[in-house]
Amino acid sequence: MDFMNELLKCINSINYDTFSEDYLNELLDNRDSVAFDIEWCRVEKEIKGLKNPQSYTDENEEEQGKIREKAFMIIEKNTESELADYVSDDFGLIYDSFVLNYKDEWLEKVIAAYKNKKIPTGAL
Repeated sequence: MDFMNELLKCINSINYDTFSEDYLNELLDNRDSVAFDIEWCRVEKEIKGLKNPQSYTDENEEEQGKIREKAFMIIEKNTESELADYVSDDFGLIYDSFVLNYKDEWLEKVIAAYKNKKIPTGAL
């Protein structure tokens, strides 16, 4: 999927040299903030509700896993932190939204952050 590869290139080109331990901790804290977490969980629940054998195949599941793994590896290589898990989850959610033709204003902001080579956090 070209769009997902484009997003992977975006996170691969982030300047991780500026990610100090304090900055990483701040990112993680902001990811766990109520403002971000409530929206993330809402979107995940809505997307799960759209999945069925006709709309989401084993091939989709396999492709999503590969994309998540690529995102995880990019972040893990550059930060060696649990941020890799969060970004991998985001990429799974984004992939699923495209497969299922799910549209959401908040998720569009997450995608825009990645396009701008930023890790989405906090209130978007």
